[in-house]
Amino acid sequence: MIDMLMYISNGLIVFGFIGYLLLILINKNKKITDSDGFNITKDILHEYDSINIIETKSLFTVYNIKRKVIKISSFCYYGKCTSDIAIPLIESGISVVDNNKNKFIKMVRSVISNLKILYILPIIALLINSVTFQITDARIGIMLLATFLLINYVLMGIKTTAVAWVNDNIKKVKSIKKENIIFINKFLNMVLLCDKFIFFGEIVMIIRFVAILLEFNF
Repeated sequence: MIDMLMYISNGLIVFGFIGYLLLILINKNKKITDSDGFNITKDILHEYDSINIIETKSLFTVYNIKRKVIKISSFCYYGKCTSDIAIPLIESGISVVDNNKNKFIKMVRSVISNLKILYILPIIALLINSVTFQITDARIGIMLLATFLLINYVLMGIKTTAVAWVNDNIKKVKSIKKENIIFINKFLNMVLLCDKFIFFGEIVMIIRFVAILLEFNF
């Protein structure tokens, strides 16, 4: 049973990350607008002049919480496909959450430059889960996973709020036809679903660690 819980929890986390990748690849060639990621991001954020948007040579599009700058990868900056548009929009939503004085972002701003860095925690959790078989390790694992789970829960809340804002405001972007907005909404909702797989994977990990403690105690 304990081994099965390990496979299930690790599988959920791996499935969540693979889901992100597949979601991007599947939607990479589905053109939905004649505009590009930069201009659509600029349009949806037209009321937030304090948030800057720049191109980055990095593979990842991020919102830099220290500088309050959205750094859009070259693929998304000039892209016109669903994933090219939706990814910067998620970061736009996060920038709006930050602009509304989110306490968590304010707290971690001095430590990290963007929230995507925290997605390394589920990977660390997966490694911990794969080497934990003894009671001492399980106790440490429970403490670490409880912290990771709390951080993941807060991140999910921030991203859910960000996606809700995008869904409410995307209709104001005139360069995207109404019939194509549905593709963006589906993409954003699938991203949140992948987040949930990772979150539930961490929950199963904690259950496994508790099971290890109970097995040794009884």
